[in-house]
Amino acid sequence: MKRFMVAVIVLLIVLTLFRGFIYRTIVKYDEIGTRSAIEISNPILLQLIESKIANKSIGFKEVIEISRDLTIEQLEFTTKDSSNDPNDLVYSKLANCIGYAAMFNSLANHLINENNLEEEIEAKHRIGKLNLLGIDLHQYFDNPFFKDHDFNDIINKSTGEIVSVDPSLCDYLMIHTISKK
Repeated sequence: MKRFMVAVIVLLIVLTLFRGFIYRTIVKYDEIGTRSAIEISNPILLQLIESKIANKSIGFKEVIEISRDLTIEQLEFTTKDSSNDPNDLVYSKLANCIGYAAMFNSLANHLINENNLEEEIEAKHRIGKLNLLGIDLHQYFDNPFFKDHDFNDIINKSTGEIVSVDPSLCDYLMIHTISKK
């Protein structure tokens, strides 16, 4: 019994430490569409952004980190109907995957525009399907809530690097990047 418990504890530690690698290996996001960016106009949200970027040099990595951190700090996940507009979400704090991705994308685009990085970095709000070991997970749900799943791509135009982020997944499992099909 003692060996079994040690094995379970070691397995849990390994799964925790390598959760990102494991997730990216077995779950792939298949892009099926995009959503338009929403411009940030809420003064509270603009002030939050300013407090995060004060005296910082902003580049590719910082756009991702600041957008991710602010999104996670501001939102809590809900399966109920909620706004997808970051200007509203700053008050309600409740969002589904669409709201999380919209907030992340709006923050990233704001940072890109304010720092004149349009020629270097691009942010895209994507609609996708989750595939577990090649199997579309959405086919097993009748609820319209599970018909698709939103995520984001941040593209470094200079290098061609694309970093894909699922902000709602990041909030709950602290997995910072995902893999696309």
